Amino acid sequence: MAPHYLDFINSTKGNKEMKKVERAIRLYRKVNVNETMEERHKKVMEGLSKLGAPLGLKDSEIPEIPDFGTELICFYDAKNIKTKGVSIEGSYDWRDKRMLSACWDELRYEFKITYKLIDYKKIIYDDLPKVINVFDPYVADLYVAYNGAYEEGRTPETRTYGESINPEFLKLKENCNIGMLGDVLFTLSPVMYFNEESYNKLIKVPKEELLERLKGKANEVLLLEKGIYIIFNDKADITYEEFVEMNNIFKPLLGLI
Repeated sequence: MAPHYLDFINSTKGNKEMKKVERAIRLYRKVNVNETMEERHKKVMEGLSKLGAPLGLKDSEIPEIPDFGTELICFYDAKNIKTKGVSIEGSYDWRDKRMLSACWDELRYEFKITYKLIDYKKIIYDDLPKVINVFDPYVADLYVAYNGAYEEGRTPETRTYGESINPEFLKLKENCNIGMLGDVLFTLSPVMYFNEESYNKLIKVPKEELLERLKGKANEVLLLEKGIYIIFNDKADITYEEFVEMNNIFKPLLGLI
């Protein structure tokens, strides 16, 4: 059950540099059928309850265990009492060995970079690595609303939300499932995390060599408890042109093209 990718259409139309675009932090973890949803929820909430604002839930109300009901996915939402500008949402997929496609637990944060209480660099340099150690994701990224236009081979202003005209993307699309939850990674986000499994699947360069390649080029490279955390670009108001330039610089270094 692959999660839906957000386009934030309403917040991006008519804004050339998209300086007020919404940001989303997305963390995805492969479902462990031997761990119940209740057990997983307890672990995540215990970890988040020790982390402060804006991504943690210290001194805040902890969401109750969600209910699947008759569905194969259940949802919860939370709020840090000290931060009004960040929404916290999560979901759990049904635990069942008979499920043919990969199932994912998700934790997602959404916020505006223009909100006066948001310290963007603190979030990406200090707060997010702590959340990653709590959630233990397969992959995580800080998503901006440029991915779709980039993969279409257009700009945010000319994007059609339809068929791509990007020859590199179309060539890959013929043979594999594209995306950080798929077979091959095509688009880099400004901030990304890979655990050992996802790194070995998606990145084509040995980790030791990658660390050398990124030295002096990436803003930050951290070896966390179970994976590698990379800040390719730390500008809160990154433009589409800067996003494309970032991908042009770092995709070859990661062996993606």
